[in-house]
Amino acid sequence: MKKNMINDSTNVTDYEIERYDAMRDLNLKLYRNCLHYNGDIPTAVGSADGQHALSGKGQWTDGFWPGLLLLAYSGNQDDLLLREYERYMPFLEERVNNDSLVNKSRGYMDLDHDVGFIFHLTAVYHYLLTGSRSSRTVGLRSAEVLLGRYQKNGSYIRAWNDWETDTPQFRQEKKGKAIIDSLMNVPLLFWAAKETGQSCYRNAAEAHATQLARCIVREDGSTYHTYNFNHETGSPIGGSTVQGYSHTSAWSRGQAWAIYGFALAYRYTGNKDFLLASQRCLQYWIQSTLPEGDAPWDFAAPRNQWLPVDTSAMSIASCGILELGLHDSVDGELQEVAERIISRLLQAHRPPTSPYVHAFLLHGSVGPAYKEGSQEEKDRKYIYSNQSLIYGDYFLYESILRLQPSNILLPWDF
Repeated sequence: MKKNMINDSTNVTDYEIERYDAMRDLNLKLYRNCLHYNGDIPTAVGSADGQHALSGKGQWTDGFWPGLLLLAYSGNQDDLLLREYERYMPFLEERVNNDSLVNKSRGYMDLDHDVGFIFHLTAVYHYLLTGSRSSRTVGLRSAEVLLGRYQKNGSYIRAWNDWETDTPQFRQEKKGKAIIDSLMNVPLLFWAAKETGQSCYRNAAEAHATQLARCIVREDGSTYHTYNFNHETGSPIGGSTVQGYSHTSAWSRGQAWAIYGFALAYRYTGNKDFLLASQRCLQYWIQSTLPEGDAPWDFAAPRNQWLPVDTSAMSIASCGILELGLHDSVDGELQEVAERIISRLLQAHRPPTSPYVHAFLLHGSVGPAYKEGSQEEKDRKYIYSNQSLIYGDYFLYESILRLQPSNILLPWDF
C-alpha cells in the first residue's frame, strides 16, 4: 500500500488521509443537517442531487438519522450531538408502543421486522453509551415486538405486515415470508438475551439466522432477497425478489446485508456456519463487482443494458467486510478490501462540496431499477435508482468510524 510521509515521525497511508478529509467534511455536513432537520427525520430516499425532504417519520428508516447522531457522538464526544439525539427520544417512545390508532392518525407504518434498524441504532445504542434506563426500556420493548414475529413452524422471523394495497397473491405470500434484510435486525434479539438473561430471544435469533443460511444463500454464495415458507406448516417453498432484477438474480444490497448480518451472527454465537455463510457471500460479492469496484443494483442484471450502481450496498458491504475481518482476516487482507470500497465511494460518489446538500452519498438505488422511459419502467410506474439514501449515509459513516485508531463504541459492541 502506498505511503505518504507527513513528517519525520508520522507514517500514514493515502487511505488514511482520504478518510481524515472525508470525516471532517461529513461531520461538518452532519452539524448543518442538525440545523436543517431541527428535530424532524429526513425521508429515506432523497433526490439525485442529494437533498432530503421532511418529514420521514413512521417508516422503517426512522433510526438512521438519530443513529447517525449517536455514531458521531461516539466518535467525537461532543455533548451537543448527544443533546440533539435526545430530541428524538419522545418520538421513539411513542413509536415503540406501536398503537395502531396512533400509527394510522400520524401516517406511521405498523412496526415489522425492521424494529432493529429503528431501535437498536437508537435506543439500545443510547443505553450502551449513557446507561439511560428509559432507552433500555424502549430497546427491550422493541425486542418483544421482533420476538413476536418469530414463527416456530419454519424457524424464521416474518418480514412484512399485511397491506391492503398489495395484490391478493402478495398478501398471501407475505404470511410466510422472510427477507435477507432481517439479519441486521436479529442483533436486537441477541442484545435482549444478554440484557435479560432470557434464552428465548437468543434461540429465535440463532434459529432464524440458521434458517436463512440454509435457505436464502445459494450454492454459489449469492442470495435471494426473500424466501417463502408455508405459513401453516413452515415447510420451505422457494426464493423470490421484490427489489432485485428477477427471482433468480442477486440484489446487491441484499448481498451486503448477508455479508454483514452473518458476520454479526457469528460474533454473538461463535457458530462457524455463520462465519462460512458470510465468507461465501463476500466471495460472490468480490467476483461480481464491476471493474471499477462499483456494485451494480443487481449482480445478475444484464450488463449489456442500463445498469445503475447502488452506493448504499457498497457502504453496507464495507462495514460487513470490516466486521468479518475481526473474525477472519490474514494480515489485514479484508480491511484492504473494505478500504478500496470506501475509497471508491469517497472519490466517485460524493456530492460536490458546493452547493450544500444533505446527503453524504449519491447514486443509491432502492430497486427495482429500470431505465426511465423503458417499457419496464412504464409498466411499474416508478424508477428506483440514482437516489441519495439515508442508510447509505449511515453505513458510510460507520465504516469510516470503524477504521479510526481509537476504541470507539459501536451499536454492535455489547
